[in-house]
Amino acid sequence: MPEAVEFFQSQSYTGVAADTDTGEVLGLYILHPNNVGRCGHIANCSYAVRPDVRGRHVGSLLVADSKETAREKGFRIIQFNAVVATNAPALALYRKMGFSQLGTVPGGFRTKDGRYEDIILHYIVL
Repeated sequence: MPEAVEFFQSQSYTGVAADTDTGEVLGLYILHPNNVGRCGHIANCSYAVRPDVRGRHVGSLLVADSKETAREKGFRIIQFNAVVATNAPALALYRKMGFSQLGTVPGGFRTKDGRYEDIILHYIVL
């Protein structure tokens, strides 16, 4: 657990989507610089939504919030480095939210069972 606390505290921002009635966490995202120095104005985000609440637009809320928070924190672009090409729901969401695809990295993601899948880089100018 100390590693998790350290990880989330090291982010520029951690956003949480919670059920307003129960307080249960439905999803979250992390926001941090994609790089440093002259590329430090580019943010990177990662998202997670609980499997049992997928399809209830939690991901849309998280992405919208991350775009606004990135702007507030002075970022000018968000770039995703590793959207797995077989993750159709994420690809559809990012397209809907205005992200553009940059290109594909063949075999850029290693699955838990050791296979390799393509990743598609995305960006949006804020």
